[in-house]
Amino acid sequence: MNRNNDVILSSQLAAILAITVVGVGILTLPKDVTEKAGPDGWILVLAGSFLALLAGLVMYMVVKKFPGKTFVQLSSTILGKPLGLLLSAVFFVYLTILTAYEVRAFGEITKQYLLFNTPLEVLIVTMLLGTAYTARSGIEPIARLSEILFPIVTLTAILIVLPIIPEVDLTHFLPVFRTPVSQLIKGVPTVFFSFIGIELILVFAGFVDRPQNIHQTVYLSVGLITFFYISIVVITVARFGLTETTHIIWPVLEIFKTVQFPGTFIENIEVFIMFIWIISIYMTTAVVYYGASLLLSEVIGSKEYNYFVLPLLPIVYFIALVPDNVAQLGDWMGQYANYGGTFFMAVVPLLMLFLSQLRKNKEAKKSG
Repeated sequence: MNRNNDVILSSQLAAILAITVVGVGILTLPKDVTEKAGPDGWILVLAGSFLALLAGLVMYMVVKKFPGKTFVQLSSTILGKPLGLLLSAVFFVYLTILTAYEVRAFGEITKQYLLFNTPLEVLIVTMLLGTAYTARSGIEPIARLSEILFPIVTLTAILIVLPIIPEVDLTHFLPVFRTPVSQLIKGVPTVFFSFIGIELILVFAGFVDRPQNIHQTVYLSVGLITFFYISIVVITVARFGLTETTHIIWPVLEIFKTVQFPGTFIENIEVFIMFIWIISIYMTTAVVYYGASLLLSEVIGSKEYNYFVLPLLPIVYFIALVPDNVAQLGDWMGQYANYGGTFFMAVVPLLMLFLSQLRKNKEAKKSG
């Protein structure tokens, strides 16, 4: 059992994963898949989502063997304590950099669309202080908040997009299957890496009251995210067209900016849209920040992760300021996703599953 006796439901873990993954991967997804596959980008979403589902199920198979154990505990059990602690430390660094990317993206987008004259540093510090407060609250409040906010964000996004539906042109997707299979295969990792955040199953599974139900968490969270991703890709391309979609830095935010409500129902739709997006990115950052703090405390051997939330602030802040501009931020994050995402979403779960099964077989032979 986890040391703080915090317990969450498998459905709450699904909400945590969904709001975290969408916050990380949604912003540039239409642009990325359109660049890779043109009108067949939706096929990439399906293929990449299937791989993410398989990755999630592999993680479930790992944590099911060690119910109630944290990532440090299960990795130390499978790999031995030295290697387990080393892997956990690398995982901590990975999540810390991911947190920095999120707060930098928040700062850049908020400055571009909402608070034009506010210094980037002020926006980053404000977000970090807010997410640090939420991270200090623990997994249960984060789970409850995710469970409340994800449906609100999703339903609000759907209602905002509805006025755009009559303006979309589905002929942008015709003819179907015009992209070569080899090119589609090369583009699948793009969508797979847009599921970054699902690897937090390995970190939070020890808090779930019924670990045997985590496979339902995987199906539910990946299903919700896939629906969200396909919807936004189809609507964006059908509204802007292939060429324009590939030339917009943040196509998801731009698609919402085109919404016009009749009359004066909502006078400043952009502010309202940014508010909804900020809620989403706030929760994403808080969840990843909490995961990083938790891992650091366990690696060091502290009984309280709270001690490490605030000391991490300056580290995350300075990492967030390393990229010189938005273009470099996007390039670096793309490379980071390729290597870090592959390692923790695919390599680590498969390796741990293989070694845990090997260990189980050896123990069975000894007992036999």
